[in-house]
Amino acid sequence: MHGLLLVTALLTLAFLIYGLYQLNQRVMRLEEKKRQIAAEKASEDRVVQAKDSLKSDHIFHDLEGEALFYAMVGEYRQELEFSEDARKRFELVVRKHILEILERAKEGERALDSETMIPTLRGPVRSWLPQDVVGSLLIQGNILATDPKDEKAVQSIQGTIDRLYMQLGHQSPNDLLGLNDDQVQEADGQMTEHNDEPKRPSGADGFM
Repeated sequence: MHGLLLVTALLTLAFLIYGLYQLNQRVMRLEEKKRQIAAEKASEDRVVQAKDSLKSDHIFHDLEGEALFYAMVGEYRQELEFSEDARKRFELVVRKHILEILERAKEGERALDSETMIPTLRGPVRSWLPQDVVGSLLIQGNILATDPKDEKAVQSIQGTIDRLYMQLGHQSPNDLLGLNDDQVQEADGQMTEHNDEPKRPSGADGFM
């Protein structure tokens, strides 16, 4: 009798251990599946980001920075033809670069490199502006940050922007100083969705 009870107890214990082992294996498989799904999602996100970056580079013929600037001006790789969409996007990048310089001037920066990375909805773009443009915007931006009503500084900044846009063959935006970063981001989204000229709100006090 005792032997039968012992055998029954041992069998019960064996089944219990086996059940726990199977449960543990199932939990481990579920965890592994979760890790696989997370890894696949991260990989897909990287692919999408890479595609967005490639799209941005493609419309600029794989050019960036100083080379892209002078190609747009027509002084480099003159055989290249840029689409209207590319020229609109480049103008938006230049606008964001100008606003970034003015914002840095507002923070007290005295010197900046000609090159910077500009984020856009289609991926980051390496932007470059001539150092005389960067320096002028910084100097006048510092003055404007100290005295927002300095008309001479405003006119000087607008003159620098006018000359830059003339060099690029774009119509100069008279209200660029009225744009803040959120409004430029909204314009970026509108152009991405509709390929229209981004809307610019009027006013000249946004930087001040």
